[in-house]
Amino acid sequence: MSVFLTARRVKSTPPANLLNREAFDQALTDIEAIGDPVARDKAARALQAALTEAIAEPLTRTKAVRQMGVLQLRRNHTLAEIAAMYDLSIGRVDQLAKGE
Repeated sequence: MSVFLTARRVKSTPPANLLNREAFDQALTDIEAIGDPVARDKAARALQAALTEAIAEPLTRTKAVRQMGVLQLRRNHTLAEIAAMYDLSIGRVDQLAKGE
């Protein structure tokens, strides 16, 4: 039984393993089984919010890792050289260097 199964439990803390495909599929299956459209929508919105929250920190960290790599290479290489190494445009490498 998913935390999203009933309207009363919609505001419950999502499972820690929500990014696990099986956990996500189960949560979505449970939401789809909710008969009341309003409760189903609330549960779906709660799942979306939980996914957004779950992915925010890993996305921030991976962005920082990419920026660090480009900045390390910038010490000894031009943007064009780094772009060739990464198979990206010069503009995109510049964006990565700026943390964008």
